[in-house]
Amino acid sequence: MTEPATDQQPKANGAAGPIIVKLRKPVHGGDGVEVNELKFREPTAADIERCGNPVNLDFMSGSETPKMSFDVKAMSAMMSTLAAVPPSSIKQLHTRDWNTAAWSLATFFLPDM
Repeated sequence: MTEPATDQQPKANGAAGPIIVKLRKPVHGGDGVEVNELKFREPTAADIERCGNPVNLDFMSGSETPKMSFDVKAMSAMMSTLAAVPPSSIKQLHTRDWNTAAWSLATFFLPDM
């Protein structure tokens, strides 16, 4: 099972270290190089403006906890932006790698409650 790794060395502004997802199958990077892992930086509000908010929360689902889902296009665009790889690299990901990356990044888009 692929486990996301985090390098939790706090930065000066309190930002979390990068999230690293090791891939089951390598993908082709924009420069033709094989990519074996994706290293995601912490997103900013500008990234949300550019890509859209990739996490949807439904507070009206009838349960105590809101139902969470992904906006798949926004999440794929966000992955491409945060990992600095072209969208074509994200489209090549194994489905488990895409989901591992999406769940690893999801906490950035959840509000403090």
